[in-house]
Formats: sequence, C-alpha cells, structure tokens
Amino acid sequence: MSYSPILVIADVHGNLEALSAVLNQASGNFEELWVLGDIAGYGPDPNLCLELLRKYEAIMIAGNHDFAACGKLSINNFNFEAKQAIQIHKSILSEESKSFLRNLPEIIVRRSITLAHGNPENPIWGYVIDNISATRVLAAAQSLLTLIGHTHIPALWALSPGAGAEPLRIEYNKEFHYSTTPHLANPGSVGQSRDGISTARYMILHPELKTIIFRSCPWNREATRKKMQKRGYPESLINRMAPK
Repeated sequence: MSYSPILVIADVHGNLEALSAVLNQASGNFEELWVLGDIAGYGPDPNLCLELLRKYEAIMIAGNHDFAACGKLSINNFNFEAKQAIQIHKSILSEESKSFLRNLPEIIVRRSITLAHGNPENPIWGYVIDNISATRVLAAAQSLLTLIGHTHIPALWALSPGAGAEPLRIEYNKEFHYSTTPHLANPGSVGQSRDGISTARYMILHPELKTIIFRSCPWNREATRKKMQKRGYPESLINRMAPK
C-alpha cells in the first residue's frame, strides 16, 4: 500500500527563496504541509511566504515572531536584532496577514501528533535545547510523536525508560522510526539555519509508517541578500539569514 507523506517545516521567517526551494525539492509529493510557527520575522517576504503557504492550505501554528509581528505579543523579550526585524515586518505585513497571524493556534494535535513551536508546555516561548528539557517534554507527552521548532537546529530525541531523553544523530535522507517509544523531533529552520550550514531544512513524515526523514536543500542566498539590502535591513541580520 502506498502512503502520501506530510511535509513538515518550521521557522520560515519570511524567506521566500528558501521556502520555494523546499517546496520545489519536495515536488508536491506530500498529502499535507505542516508549519511549526515563525512564518514571519527576519526575512524580506513575510506576506509572500504566508500567501504561498495558504495556497497549499498548510496547517499552521503560531510562533513568537508571528505574534510579535502582528502586535499580539510584546517585543520586550526579544533581542535587539529580532526587535529590528519585527519592526520592519510590522511595517510591511498587510492587515490581512496580521489578522491571519493573530488568529493562529498555539498548539495542535493532528493525526495523533502534537505540534508546537516551542514545546507543548510553553508553545510560544519554550525551548528544547538539551536532554533535560527534552526529557521533561517527552515525560509529559500525550502523543507518540511531538514536533517542535524555535531553535532553528534539527534535532531528534527518543524517550528511553529509566534514562530519559536520548538524542539521536541526525542523518539526512535516512528513515527514523518512532513506533515503539515517544519521540521529539525538530526539522530545523527553512529560512535561517543556525548550525553553520546555510541550507533550508525540512522533514518528511509518514504517520502510517511511523517514520521521519530529515532533508536539506540549497537556496538562492544572493537574491535574499539583495532584497534585504534594498529594504534597509541591518547588515548583521542580512549576514545571519543569508551568509555570503
């Protein structure tokens, strides 16, 4: 029997070139598109990214940058660079886009899988960055698989009885099975990777087969750089999103 996979992405951050590269590489060979928050923030094309995702009828949840860019969340807890980017997005997001972002859910359970931007305990601001925080999330998990974003770094943990969360080494294009114990997975960031490798990251999920595949693809960084320079973004933000 043939099953159609689900394309899972996170942290697009207004990067149309990276998002388009992911969608082109996935070639429409997916049944659903899930977005784990932070469509807005940092990049030059938040409206176009949101428009494209809506065309795919994507299942979307909110991230901290989404709520900040539409005015639902204070920017006081953001760092200086993030505040700069949010102010730019507040000025370029359409009212329709802001309204859409404002009404995004913070957490979803779909097909028995939990989706949150940060983590299920704190969907907007919570981070899962180590075995301790992963153990806390997995110990309380209501789903066999929990999907998160926010850190911009691909990650996968499995709950081991008596040992807590154990990190699994990310290998691209390899099938990981999550059928026997709770797993916590982060596909990494589409729009702004933070592990020193400037590619767009995403995940292919087969709920029926209980498998995850991490994927990576290049994107046109120069085009994004030129857009950001034209819009007057600080050079530090440009270099962080689209390194030369």
